[in-house]
Amino acid sequence: MQQTDESHAAPGSRVTSYDVARRAGVSQSAVSRAFREGASISAELRARIHRAATELGYAPSHIARALMTQRSRLVGVLVTQATARNNPDILFHLGQHIQDAGNRMLVFTLPDDAAGDSVLGDLLSYHVDGLIAATTLPEETLRRCAQRGLPVVLYNRHGIAASVACDHTMGMRDLAGYLARTGTRDAAFIAGPQAAPVSEERHRAARAAFAEFGMHLRPAIHADYTHAGGHAATVAVLTADAPPDTILCANDTMALGAIDACRHTLGLSVPGDVAIAGFDDVPQAGWPSYSLTTVAQPIPDLARAAVHLLVDQIDGRTTANERRLIPAALVVRASTRSTAG
Repeated sequence: MQQTDESHAAPGSRVTSYDVARRAGVSQSAVSRAFREGASISAELRARIHRAATELGYAPSHIARALMTQRSRLVGVLVTQATARNNPDILFHLGQHIQDAGNRMLVFTLPDDAAGDSVLGDLLSYHVDGLIAATTLPEETLRRCAQRGLPVVLYNRHGIAASVACDHTMGMRDLAGYLARTGTRDAAFIAGPQAAPVSEERHRAARAAFAEFGMHLRPAIHADYTHAGGHAATVAVLTADAPPDTILCANDTMALGAIDACRHTLGLSVPGDVAIAGFDDVPQAGWPSYSLTTVAQPIPDLARAAVHLLVDQIDGRTTANERRLIPAALVVRASTRSTAG
């Protein structure tokens, strides 16, 4: 039976712009204009078409629109599983700013930084307008993106592409200066996985700052960014000969594991027997049961800057190699000593 203008599409079938055009008594091109921002169409006609679309349950196809405009309105985001697990606020804020810019976020999670190149082909098949990479991408991959005209912003790392990063160096220097003033002389550093770029940068900054303030920083002990990893590394450090007076962790999640190891496994006082500090300022760091001294990574500012920088590239308002550094802030709590001695 032939469908009339007064009927809905057949059960189970997809309502098209042609169905809306028949219902509203207009051309299909008028329907397309009615759902395109800035298109030339009267307010009365737009309202009639939208009313017909609502009656039929029609939603415009973003795929079809992308074919016409050559813009998918998709922004690819690459994150490691550790980032997604330990810092979910990064995805929340990136998604919020991407959506505020009129786009949608397509997330790819990777097992570790070394896997950054493995999903590029899959990601490009979605015809994303740009990419924010909170993972390591090889230079050759970044060159391929540039050759294809795909804007890239590196999140919290540096390379041959635009980047937005926390100022790990100054944040770690502020923390080291505070630890020096409150009596630290010998510290262990619990790092993330080997070759993890953020952990490496924080470790380099800690070595330089500890040397500047006349403190000893032991060689890094590598863990996996997790609570369990921080717990195990802390037990190993503090049950060995000549334990340090302070433990500095490359992220807060490991520092929380370090605190639990001291209090619940080793029976030690924090900070009486050992001071503990982290980096990131995750929500749990402020819980009274932890009260972790840390360096606050400005995630909302980093996400906003990363999205704005990417959108500026997509729209041709900036170059592909701009770099922005966002200050971090020392947050002093009860897991470190308040006075020297």
